[in-house]
Amino acid sequence: MPPARHAPGSRASQLDTVSNPIGLPSAVEACSAGSGRFSSSLAADSVGRVDLQRAADLAIALAREAGDVAVAERATARIDAKGDGADLVTHVDRETERRIVEALRRAYPEHAILGEEGGEQGSDEGEYRWLIDPLDGTHNYVLGLDVYGVCITLCQRDRPVMAVVHDSPRRRTFWAIEGSGAFTAGDSDESGSTAPRLVIEGAGALAHETVAFTQGYDVGHDDPRRNELFDRLERGTKRVLRSWAPSSDWALLVTGGLGALVAYRNEIWDLVGGALIATEAGAASWTSADGDLVIVGRPDVVTALRELVTR
Repeated sequence: MPPARHAPGSRASQLDTVSNPIGLPSAVEACSAGSGRFSSSLAADSVGRVDLQRAADLAIALAREAGDVAVAERATARIDAKGDGADLVTHVDRETERRIVEALRRAYPEHAILGEEGGEQGSDEGEYRWLIDPLDGTHNYVLGLDVYGVCITLCQRDRPVMAVVHDSPRRRTFWAIEGSGAFTAGDSDESGSTAPRLVIEGAGALAHETVAFTQGYDVGHDDPRRNELFDRLERGTKRVLRSWAPSSDWALLVTGGLGALVAYRNEIWDLVGGALIATEAGAASWTSADGDLVIVGRPDVVTALRELVTR
C-alpha cells in the first residue's frame, strides 16, 4: 500500500499543508544541516549513496542492543536533572547513545550525527545525517513504566530515508526504508524482506478514535495554542493518550491501536523517523504552515483532525 498523502488545509494563514513526502517541514532543518532547501528526489546513482538495507540492519541491531541495556539497567539507573531541572537523563541515555554513535562513526565516518544527549557530531557538509534518541520516554523509564524505546533515523540531505523505532520492553522493532514499505519483527521473528509488512487501514468516526498527543519540552502549561489544541482533541475524540514516549505512540499507530498521533513543537529525533515508518505503512500526514503542528495517522482520521483543529 503506497503512502497516503496529506489533504489540503482550510486556513492557509495559520495552518496549511506542506508539499513534501511526509509532510514534515521541520525535518528539512534537521536532515539537511541547515540548508533550508527541500529536494523532492535524488538520483539513484548519486555519489556516495548508502546501501539503505545495510544501514537499516545496523540500526535495528543497535536499537535492540540499546533497548536490552535499558531493560537490564533500569533498577540501577543513575538519574540526573537536565535543562531547567524538569527534564531527566540517566546514565543509560548517555551510555547507549555513546555506543550507537561509536558504531555509526565506525560504519559511516563521513556522516553527521545529531543525538538527543550529545548534540551535533561530525561534519555538517556531508549528504547524510543520523538522528538518535537512545532512550525515548526517560520519565516513564524512571517511574518504572514499560513505555519507552529507541529512535534512530537516517536522513539524506533534507529528508528521512530510513528509520527504526524499537519498543524496548516488548523487544519489538519497527522500521522503514523510503519507497520500500514498513516492517516489524519481534525477538524471534525474521528481519529484512521476510518480516511482516505493516499496513495502516480502516475507517471510523473521530468520536470513536484514540489519538496520541505529544509536545516538546519547551512547551509550557500556559501555551495558549497548545491548550486550545488539547481541548479540541479531548472534545472531539474518544481519548487523548499522553504516553510521554513517541516511540510507543508510533508503535501503537502502525499496529492499529491509534487513529493518529498529534505532535506540537516536538523534538525532531522523536518525530521524523516514526512519521516515515507510518507513511510507508499507508498513513497520511498533515503539517501546519509554521511547522509547529504535525498530524500523522489513518487518512480518514487525519482529515477529520485537520478540520477539528482549523475550524
